[in-house]
Amino acid sequence: MNDFFNPESVAIFGSTKPKKVAYEILRNILEGGYEGKIYLINPRGGSVFNLKVCSSLDEVKDKIDLAVVAVPAGLVKGVLEESVQKGIKAAIIITSGFSEVGDKEAEEDIIKLAKERGVRIIGPNCAGLFNTFHNFFPTIEMRMPRGNLSFIAQSGAFGGAVLAWAEDKGIGMSKFVSYGNRCDVDEADLIEHLNNDDTTKVIMVYIEGLREGQKFLRAAKASKKPIIAIKAGKSESGRRSVSSHTAALAGRDEIYQGAFDQAGIIRVSDIEELFDLAQSFAYYLEGLPRGNKIVIVTNSGGPGVMVADKCEELDLYLPEPTAELKQKLQDFLSPICSLKNPIDLTAQATSQEYKKVIELVAEEYDAVLVICIPPMFVGSKEIAEGVVEARKRVKKPVLVSFMAGKLVEDGIRLFEQNNVHNFETGERAARALAGLIRYGKRKR
Repeated sequence: MNDFFNPESVAIFGSTKPKKVAYEILRNILEGGYEGKIYLINPRGGSVFNLKVCSSLDEVKDKIDLAVVAVPAGLVKGVLEESVQKGIKAAIIITSGFSEVGDKEAEEDIIKLAKERGVRIIGPNCAGLFNTFHNFFPTIEMRMPRGNLSFIAQSGAFGGAVLAWAEDKGIGMSKFVSYGNRCDVDEADLIEHLNNDDTTKVIMVYIEGLREGQKFLRAAKASKKPIIAIKAGKSESGRRSVSSHTAALAGRDEIYQGAFDQAGIIRVSDIEELFDLAQSFAYYLEGLPRGNKIVIVTNSGGPGVMVADKCEELDLYLPEPTAELKQKLQDFLSPICSLKNPIDLTAQATSQEYKKVIELVAEEYDAVLVICIPPMFVGSKEIAEGVVEARKRVKKPVLVSFMAGKLVEDGIRLFEQNNVHNFETGERAARALAGLIRYGKRKR
């Protein structure tokens, strides 16, 4: 698998004309800063980006680690045979037009060749991959800044949408793989690789269907890292669409849910939840909640009640503070504050009050949800300073939601500088916290 992510040399097969797939992949690799050797293969020869285009692999005398194939479907087998003769052991087949459109025979020919000659293949019908820590971007999708999240997706288009969403939110990635029809390398192989990858902290997966369920479950169970999955094909209409998209068998949803539960995979329903939970794991993996006893600290009753409703829906436990804790809070809070759960500090809450309350309640609860809509007379940055200071002192998860759009930009900027993820709504924070708790329970 190392040849896919850390090759010292790569051969790209396909048209080198602008806007063609091979051309765009080459441009991505060059602009990404790849320092290995690049060989372009096209019968027409020529040059592009000041690189010679070889008419065949016979012109290349050096060893090649990886082939990236973006030729018409009818030429793929010949390119693979040529690559095998050259000693190439890994290939990414971008080309579509195989089992996803009913041509299973052509795909079987590729599978047979791979097994007989010991070649590993990602694809066909995929969007490629990248490794930001090797500056290697053999993909038709966008390049990303470095981060500690990795994402594998059966659908290249959905993978691209997720990457665009992440970039818009300023989220970096370690690795991305679009594996398409997975004629050889599949989800289990990629999970095993990422489980041993030092730059990956959390594994995110988009799945349409599985072919080797037991292999996948073994890999997921063995993972030392959280695996978060979006599973498409929940409805009958969705399952029909999956079959026509990547030729995958979606299967009954309850079977997949049971398998995910058995393997310790956290299932989410959309991109927002995927990244909310992934970033929460990145921040709190070393200090997961020990239980589901949660306290909400807010300066506004309405949002606090809404988050409390969401917490109960997620089976989070919201007991009132003990009499002892209430007394400690009453010693410095205004009499108009509500000391139930949620604890409502009212709009008059100061930065130091937030700090002291968070530190005190963390002694009694497994996690703290902080909700804030800063009033006009108290800046969001000022309150954020108190939250950041408290979060550094307590050893339990403190999840934060500052809500008010541009009014809280200064506070959110301070959070980003101190590795605090701000959730756009308290409900999203509660949902992420529930995921942390489920994962922590399975690991204990």
